[in-house]
Amino acid sequence: MNRIVLPMKVHAVKLEYRRQLLLSIPNGYFKSIKGRHYVLITYDPDMPNISKSHPRRLIVTTKLGRIYSEKIREYLKIKAEYDSLFIEWKSRYQSNPPYVRFPVKQFYDPHQMNNEFFRRQIAHTGKYVPDNPTMSEHGIFKSKNEQMSADLLTRLDIPFKYETSVYLQEIDETINPDYLVNFYEIDRCAYLEILGLSDKLNYSVTTATKIYGFSKQQYRPGREIIYIFLYDKYNFDEEYFIVQVLSAYDSMIPDSALVWDAGSQAI
Repeated sequence: MNRIVLPMKVHAVKLEYRRQLLLSIPNGYFKSIKGRHYVLITYDPDMPNISKSHPRRLIVTTKLGRIYSEKIREYLKIKAEYDSLFIEWKSRYQSNPPYVRFPVKQFYDPHQMNNEFFRRQIAHTGKYVPDNPTMSEHGIFKSKNEQMSADLLTRLDIPFKYETSVYLQEIDETINPDYLVNFYEIDRCAYLEILGLSDKLNYSVTTATKIYGFSKQQYRPGREIIYIFLYDKYNFDEEYFIVQVLSAYDSMIPDSALVWDAGSQAI
């Protein structure tokens, strides 16, 4: 499939989130000197005397070296993500990205569906077990389409939990949405449902009842609940899935969160 193109606000948020994160953690790199492996710390928010010209050097096999090695590996991972996002931004827009006001505030948040909410939820609470489940690196799914959805969420760097539970009072039923997805950069999460078209009456009634239950309890489509309608259950539309998820993410970012009169943010 084609490369993923992020909506502008999502792109800006991902960039600024990583930029601020890089400023809050130790920076550095690894180097071998005369056969010995070192981790060099070039920035540490807790040690102002450390700099690129005066780095702290630790042997990676020492106790402190192992601790900092883990921190620097995380730094290098985030820095690579930031650099890739920044290069893509400059290529697309030929301008500096905006600053983002964190935390990103929502105009309306009826269910407090934030990162803490995501952390508390328990996955794999559904009781139905299909005759032919789909196995993958992400676990066991009821269908190939659910497994493909998990693959795409992973590619989008969107954490998810499969089949958490939510009680819908209007229909007096506890259901297990396919996914709870976490837009962690903006401290938000949402349920995601994969809905296929079916000529089976029971499936259609269940789907309609579920949508009614979410609607009556102020789970807004594209905000607290994302519906992915599969118009052909035998041909999973990856582009459509990505657009629906990223459009929902983009709609959760108020325009006021972005500050466009900022200078360069390159690190």
